[in-house]
Amino acid sequence: MEELERATKRLKTARDELDAKLHKIDDEEKRLKDRMKQLEEKKTECAATNGDVDVSDDDLIEINAGGKIIAAKRGVLCQLKGTKLEALFSGRWEQKLQRDSSGRIFLDVNGDCFQAIVDWLNVRAISSDDESLQPPTVDAENEDILRHQMELFEMNGQFQLPDSNIIKSNIDATTLHNWLSEEGCGGGFELLYRSSRDGIENATFHSKCDNKSRTIAIIQTTEGHVLGGYTSTPWGNTGFGVFDSRGSSWRTSKGAFLFSSSVSGISSRAKMKLVDAESKYAICHCHTNCGYGLRFGSRGDLTSEFYTDNGSVYINIGETYDRAPFEELDGYHKYQIKEMEVFQVSDEVRVPTRQKSRSPDASEDGEERNTSPAEISDAIDSKWTALKDLDAEIISLENSFTDEEKFISLFVGGSTSDIVTLNVSGTVMATKRETLLVIDESMLAQQFDDTKWTEQGCKNMRVSEWTSEEVAKWVKKISNIQEDVSNLFQENDINGAELLALNEFGLEKIGVKRAGTICLLLKEIKQLEKASQDVVTLIEHSPYCFGKILDFLRMKQVSSLELCEAPALPSVCEHKRDMFEKVVKYYFPGESSKRILG
Repeated sequence: MEELERATKRLKTARDELDAKLHKIDDEEKRLKDRMKQLEEKKTECAATNGDVDVSDDDLIEINAGGKIIAAKRGVLCQLKGTKLEALFSGRWEQKLQRDSSGRIFLDVNGDCFQAIVDWLNVRAISSDDESLQPPTVDAENEDILRHQMELFEMNGQFQLPDSNIIKSNIDATTLHNWLSEEGCGGGFELLYRSSRDGIENATFHSKCDNKSRTIAIIQTTEGHVLGGYTSTPWGNTGFGVFDSRGSSWRTSKGAFLFSSSVSGISSRAKMKLVDAESKYAICHCHTNCGYGLRFGSRGDLTSEFYTDNGSVYINIGETYDRAPFEELDGYHKYQIKEMEVFQVSDEVRVPTRQKSRSPDASEDGEERNTSPAEISDAIDSKWTALKDLDAEIISLENSFTDEEKFISLFVGGSTSDIVTLNVSGTVMATKRETLLVIDESMLAQQFDDTKWTEQGCKNMRVSEWTSEEVAKWVKKISNIQEDVSNLFQENDINGAELLALNEFGLEKIGVKRAGTICLLLKEIKQLEKASQDVVTLIEHSPYCFGKILDFLRMKQVSSLELCEAPALPSVCEHKRDMFEKVVKYYFPGESSKRILG
């Protein structure tokens, strides 16, 4: 009897402990679900206040991208879910977006680069899911600006950027990812070897990289060439392949390729595949006495097409691999290595097959069974793991929503009056006033500072901002209009925005009766609307040079808001370098010019 009582007591204690654990789990689950509900309610409230519920993927969106007018469908612009680009055009912030005087969404960005992004999105919209797309591209001078925009709109998250001293451009990283995807690799990079860190010797390369499958080597030469090669077959003496007289083994390598991403510092992307996918000479592992590093391909005499040797890279591509389309890489060349890196590339991520769910109390053959204490403990642990994952997911969603609010407020918030339209020797550019003020010492900051901007605004106040008194005053000044007509405008409290919207029906509704007066008023309103467009400031300098300055100021302003990394110095073509420096020194006298020229 005593044994039974002890067992009962132990069972009660165990049950109480289990109940306490389950209550704790239930409380945590309720807390997390409440947090998720509060977040969804906050999003719903924000969308109701700032958004437009009546949006469609077929809506035509007009964008003023730094003075360049671009149009696209909403659905095209919102393809990359979870990005800032999608948030911007989703409709949930519609009432918060800054617009120009024509009602177009205003973005203070380089228009050509944003056009490249929209062009890429248009192609993506008509491509199948299994197609591998090249990233948006622009000319070499604007690559940093495009990279900056892709970072700002969170487009770089589409692909993983390697931890590389060589591959800095997200465009190059995306291209590399696409090339690897074609060969069945997921594109995750693990650094195995870096010459500046580990040494340039062949033996060091082999000690770090041998017996590693799926490796990609990236080489930067002192001349500015960036090139390399990928092999699925490991480097190392594995005892198979075609052996030459010196003991080196030539091997097949499924999906091997050579590539270039830059020639003489200028983007020059090309992928050189195996001429014969089953070639026995795709790569070569050297016998110790040969003393080479990596070796790709074979000429007829078994010399390599692409190989490294203690600080030098030798190129003579064209038999095992496709010929390079660039003169600097076509034929025999020897270059000194400035940096060399080797990464191991991950396999494609495979989604686990879903298993058919069944009762936790069912056995493999479907019969009910008893649950052991160990299984109960495992179930509790699993539930806690799931709750921790949910907590992390909610934190991520909360942070994402906060970041989205910040991005909309800082980057695309503001009024129409904050937009400055510039006539740069005949080329129209547009920017935010705060962009022109980002470097305090500049002449641009002085020209568009708060005091002078206010004076300019009073002199050229936009009609849409007129009060009803100002509207009535304007009507009185129109020749051949009777004074009582101006009284009708004031009695109906017509403001500037309403004035610009008036048509024949509207004028009749406020009491204007004579047909001639209506026609005269409509003519004057049309002329007023034309005259009240954005005040344009003339900039008497080269559009090329001023555009470079403006792009740098835009990126610097975005960087100051902590929305993007600091910009690189402007990239300028050599034959316009002197003119560019002169224009910079005009607008940024003294030491301030170094902020742009370096």
